Amino acid sequence: PARLPPLRVLGQMAQTYIIAEGPEGMYLVDQHAAHERVLYERLMAERAKMAVASQALLEPLTIELPFQPGIAGGESLEFLNHLGFDIEPFGGDTYLVRAVPAMLAKGDIGQAIVEIVDELTEGGTVELGKERALISLVCHSAVRAGQTLSMEEMRDLIRQLEETAMPRTCPHGRPTMVHLSAEQLAREFGRR
Repeated sequence: PARLPPLRVLGQMAQTYIIAEGPEGMYLVDQHAAHERVLYERLMAERAKMAVASQALLEPLTIELPFQPGIAGGESLEFLNHLGFDIEPFGGDTYLVRAVPAMLAKGDIGQAIVEIVDELTEGGTVELGKERALISLVCHSAVRAGQTLSMEEMRDLIRQLEETAMPRTCPHGRPTMVHLSAEQLAREFGRR
């Protein structure tokens, strides 16, 4: 089934997995992959409305981006600006970043931009490059494996995941969770 049943969060394991139970058994949810899915669908919805939330930086950030034809031609800059960035040329290979997508405000902004531009200019079709760039953005914005989450943060993430159209995979195609049915657990413990 595509949709998730309502899940009850039990805790966190190894600061990486959320343990939850539902009417169909136990779920181990990869917190990073799950958050990527939530952020990806949110970003796609915001892009469809042409309203990606942006966060102005207190101080503009300067970054060096080696010459890339797509950047110099403005196509990559235009795409980045539609994602909620405010980036402008600052001379040579230097660019000035005045705002970033709100979802990225806590991450390593410079590294994220470099990787997003790499994805945009790597090759293949323009649309494939844009898709890779979107996935890179949400990957940099998502909670990390090894990050301790409070019960409230875990509950909130699971609720948001339940509302997504494709809760069982992250945008990279990896599973967001492992499901163990009550029957599987009973067999493992020799109860059936």
